[in-house]
Amino acid sequence: MERIADNFFVEVGFHGSNNSVLRVGGRLVLFDAPQLPRDAQRWRREVEALGRVDYLVNTDHHPDHTVGNRWLPGTVVAHARTRQRLARPEVGVDYLRELFGVIGPDSVPDLDDYAPRLPEVTFEDELTLWIEDAEVRLMHAPGHTENTVMAYLPDSRILVAGDNVCEASLPAFQDANVVRLFDALDLAASLPFERLVPGHGAVVGPEGLDRFRTELRALVGAVGEAMDAGRSRAECAATLRYEDRIHRDLPAGADYPPALVEAFQRASIETIFDQIAADPAVRGR
Repeated sequence: MERIADNFFVEVGFHGSNNSVLRVGGRLVLFDAPQLPRDAQRWRREVEALGRVDYLVNTDHHPDHTVGNRWLPGTVVAHARTRQRLARPEVGVDYLRELFGVIGPDSVPDLDDYAPRLPEVTFEDELTLWIEDAEVRLMHAPGHTENTVMAYLPDSRILVAGDNVCEASLPAFQDANVVRLFDALDLAASLPFERLVPGHGAVVGPEGLDRFRTELRALVGAVGEAMDAGRSRAECAATLRYEDRIHRDLPAGADYPPALVEAFQRASIETIFDQIAADPAVRGR
C-alpha cells in the first residue's frame, strides 16, 4: 500500500483494479474492491487497521472492481446503473470460477457461496459524501462504461478516475462509448488535481491523463484509417491490436486466458469501428 497524501493510500498490486482508501480521523472511504476474494480479504485486514470503513465506492460494475464487495465492509455506493447491471450480471459464477482457476486458484473455493453484493446507495449525476469535513465528490462520467464514476477529492487534489484513465495500458472497450470517454477526459482535465489514481497501473499526475488521451486517439485513428482503406468490421477485428498490460504480461502464471484476451481485443475493435461508423467526428477528438 502506497501513501500518496497524508490521508490517502493506494494499492496497485492486486490482480484487477487499483484499490484505494481515504482516511479522515478514524473513518474510511474505499474506492473499488479487489477482484480475487483472497485479495479482498487481505485488503479488509489492511484497511481495518487504519480505521472504520464507512463507504465503499464502485467506479463501475465490472468484476475486477466489484467481486470483492462481498468480503468488504461499509455501505456500497455507485451509479444507479451499476446496481442494475450487478443485479443482472453478464458473467456468472462459472465464468469467475474458470477465470480464477487461471489467475488466482486459491480464491476458487471462496466462490462456493458467492453472489454479487449490490450498491446500497446510488445516484444519477453527482453525489457528495462528507466524511467529517472532507469532501468526496462523485461524478457520473460515462466512457469506459455507461455507469463509470470518477471521484474528486478537492482538499487532497486527488482524482480517482476508474477505468476512464489507465496507466498500465488502454483498457478493454467492449462496454465503452468512445465519444463520451473523450468527454470524461475533458471533465478530468478541468479539475485541479495533482495526483490521479487510474483504474490500472501507477499513480500519475496530469501528464498521465494526457498520455492516455494520446494513446486513445492513436487507437481510434488506426481503426479509422483501416476503415478508410476499405477494411471491413470483421477484418479490423481480426487484425488490429493494441498493447494490453492489464490482462497480459502479469506476474508469472497470472495472465488472463489467451482466448479471453483475444475476445476483449476483438470486441474492443468492433465497438470502436461501430462508433466511428455512427459518428465520424469521434476521429477528431
